[in-house]
Amino acid sequence: MKKPIFLLKKLFYTKNKSKILSINKFDFHRGAMYLFTGSMGSGKSTLLNILSKNHTIDNGLVFYEDSDINNVSTSAYKKEVLFLDKVNKRPWFGGNVKAYMKKNIQTQLDQDYEKAFKKICNAMKIPDYILKSDISELSDGEFRWILLAIAISIDTKVLIINYLEKHLDSNRRIILNRVLKRKSSHDGVTIIASSYTPEAFKMSTSVYIKMDNGRITQVRSVSHKS
Repeated sequence: MKKPIFLLKKLFYTKNKSKILSINKFDFHRGAMYLFTGSMGSGKSTLLNILSKNHTIDNGLVFYEDSDINNVSTSAYKKEVLFLDKVNKRPWFGGNVKAYMKKNIQTQLDQDYEKAFKKICNAMKIPDYILKSDISELSDGEFRWILLAIAISIDTKVLIINYLEKHLDSNRRIILNRVLKRKSSHDGVTIIASSYTPEAFKMSTSVYIKMDNGRITQVRSVSHKS
C-alpha cells in the first residue's frame, strides 16, 4: 500500500482549556478528495488550519510526506499545500480582476502562468465581463469564485478549502464538482475540504468524514459508478 500524504496520530488540540480536537488516527492518500462535514463547532475548521500549518498542535503528531509537520519549513510547506479559508478579504488597492488573477497565479507558478490562467478561466466558465471588472465591483459569490479559480489553477500537491460551497449557487457547485473531480483523479492533487452540504459534492468526493465535538464519528467512501 502506498504511504499516505498525511498521517495523524493521537492528535489533540485545546483552546481556552476546552478540547477542540481529539483524533486517534487518520490517513489522507494522494489523488483523493476528503470532505469533512459536521455541525458548527465540530472541529472541521480547526483541523484544516492544523493541516495548513496555521495552528500549532498541543499533543500528537501530524506527518506530511513521512516528515513531522513541525520539522518542515513553513515556506517550503506552503508551496506544496495551499489553503483557501472561509474568510476572504479583498485587496485594499482593488484593481482589474484579470490582472489580479494573473499576478497571483504567476507568484506561484512563474512559468506557464498564462496557460494556467486560460485553462482555469475556461474550466470554471469565468466570463470576460468579470475579468474586465474591478475587484471592488464583484459580488461576494463572484469574488469567491475568482479565489477558488486561483487556488485550483496553481497545481499544489494538496489543496485545502474551508467551507467549499460558500456563496455558490447550484450551477457554480456543479461546475466546481467537475473541476475538483478532474483535479484529484486526473492531476493527482489531494483535496481536503469542509462543507455543510456534502451531498452537493458527491461527484468529486472520494471520502466523507463526519465530525462531532472534535472527533471523527463516521468515515464513508463514495462509490462513483461509470
